[in-house]
Amino acid sequence: MRFLLFIIGVFGGLLLIIYHRQIARSLGVRILWAEKIFGQGGTYYGYIVIGLIAVFLGILVGLGFIPVHWFSTPI
Repeated sequence: MRFLLFIIGVFGGLLLIIYHRQIARSLGVRILWAEKIFGQGGTYYGYIVIGLIAVFLGILVGLGFIPVHWFSTPI
């Protein structure tokens, strides 16, 4: 399970970083906190920040610094 979350986090984050303009244009959703912090065009930077966070968390999960036992426990 840890390897799957690593793949999703790293590659999903990298795709979000690479295609942030296309994703922002196709979704048409503005990220208000990013517009407030970064100014005009901050939505693009917001998607980049979210992608960087996804990559960072994916690496931490993949290396075992964040335990994923909560993800695989039955409800």
